Amino acid sequence: MADEARDGHTEQLAVCVRFVSCKGHVKECFLGLRKLERFGDLGLFASELVQLSNTRWACQVNSIKALLNNISAVLATLEATNTPIAKGILSKLSKPKTVYMLIMFSQLLGITEGLHRYLQGERLDMGKAVEYKMSVVDTLSKLRTEAATEEIFEKAMDICGSYNIQIPQGARHKQKRLEGFVLESSCGATPNLTSSAEFRYEIFFPCLDRMLQELADRFSGAGQKIMEGIQACNPSSSTFLSEGALKPIVAHYHVMIKPEELVVAKNFMKRKMEKEDICDITTAFHLLDEDMFPTLKVIFRIALTIPVSSCSCERSFSALRHLHMWLRRTMGQERLNDLAILSIEKEYLDNVDPENVIDRFAKLKPRRYNLMLPQ
Repeated sequence: MADEARDGHTEQLAVCVRFVSCKGHVKECFLGLRKLERFGDLGLFASELVQLSNTRWACQVNSIKALLNNISAVLATLEATNTPIAKGILSKLSKPKTVYMLIMFSQLLGITEGLHRYLQGERLDMGKAVEYKMSVVDTLSKLRTEAATEEIFEKAMDICGSYNIQIPQGARHKQKRLEGFVLESSCGATPNLTSSAEFRYEIFFPCLDRMLQELADRFSGAGQKIMEGIQACNPSSSTFLSEGALKPIVAHYHVMIKPEELVVAKNFMKRKMEKEDICDITTAFHLLDEDMFPTLKVIFRIALTIPVSSCSCERSFSALRHLHMWLRRTMGQERLNDLAILSIEKEYLDNVDPENVIDRFAKLKPRRYNLMLPQ
């Protein structure tokens, strides 16, 4: 895994690896930082990521809930603050449209919050990740009803009534100064929303459809076919050990699957599932013997090590901000890389005996000199 971020005036590329240990545990480790002279040094090119907000959805829901829980204090503080910025924020916040969007995103982002937290984990199961994603998509799809939007509208109107936020009446007045012209973009004027149906079709349905589309695009194209192959490694899937479902991941990673081995593995796993509960890819991976099922062992190891996101790389950039501060701007790339590894992989550093490090450092070269006073 690799991800890029700017450190002052330097482009840094964080490289992490996801692997299965000798004991069969899935782990992620930070390998180091590389200075990039150009953004395209490793075939990376600037591109715009389609997203609903500037940060992760899971980071927004807590802010929205905190604002809703303390909206009375926020409004009172803004009213008591006599500054242009405070007045502008109060004007935006004291609108039914803003209150409606707070209620709406509190519900929508609350549904996706668990999925995003699961996808950020280091030891996630890809098979379960697909199931969780489909469950979230199904839950969001069921909200595309009049009853669900009516409930959000009623909650928003209750808050507006409690804090004397008036709903604008009638259509917004527009000056007809552009008659006879063809407009290719919006001029910034938005209509007043006065009814539940208008809020539903102008705000709720577009936002809901956008979220569903982004979740669908998360594993689209070639990634979607690979995900279908990973799902075939999941014991709880209907396509478990299906040769047709495994073909995309086998072809992508150039693994030669043996039909005979697959048939024996199906019967073996069937007998095992009658005696014990096998619910995830990790459990099935531990049951497969490498001598008996060498090809399937490789396929399951691939399924366990494919990352869903670059969260480990992004976490390294948080440590980078603490290491490469303004007091250390003259630090070289090699020293920065070594300090980053020591800071991020602290669990391995805790097992190192300082005495052994000191002894090894002392033995690198002779450091004591015999000083003889002149006679």
